[in-house]
Amino acid sequence: MRIRPQLNHVRGLGIALVVLAALACSSDAKKQADADTTATAASDTAASRSLYDRLGGKSAITAVIDTFVARVAADSRINKKFAHSNIPRVKGMLVDQVCAQTGGPCTYTGRTMKEAHRNMRVTEGEFNALVEDLVAALNVFKVPKPEQDELLAALGSMKGDIVEVQSAATGTSLPASFKPAPALGKK
Repeated sequence: MRIRPQLNHVRGLGIALVVLAALACSSDAKKQADADTTATAASDTAASRSLYDRLGGKSAITAVIDTFVARVAADSRINKKFAHSNIPRVKGMLVDQVCAQTGGPCTYTGRTMKEAHRNMRVTEGEFNALVEDLVAALNVFKVPKPEQDELLAALGSMKGDIVEVQSAATGTSLPASFKPAPALGKK
């Protein structure tokens, strides 16, 4: 499967190599200045694209989310919090949420993060473990650090709506009184 973040990384490396070659072959200061301008313009063009596009679109986001959810399922620090979750629905909602948050064409139709996580007693340690699993999934697909940082900043703003317990503890169970939200209507 081709993942666009890998291709974008290769394209960025290719642009850098072309610029370096042009500088090495040129003794003329004007040509060097032109090459620098071209590199800056290429960089500005990449930066002006939405994060959604720089991540590689919906198929790349879906691949990252699939890997992320698999990591979470295997992570004893946080997997108990998903004991009553409909995992296919969670995956679909995560894809739509990341797609929408990054400037893509998707519409997130799920509950607010506060509603979705109410009474789960998510700790700060569990939230941080989840972020570590997301970063690991992004690294599998070689998503460049600037895009990772931008994505984490967009998603990190939700921390206050998710974390209910200020503790470094991980691996806590859902409270016995926790009732999962009823199923959403079909899309």
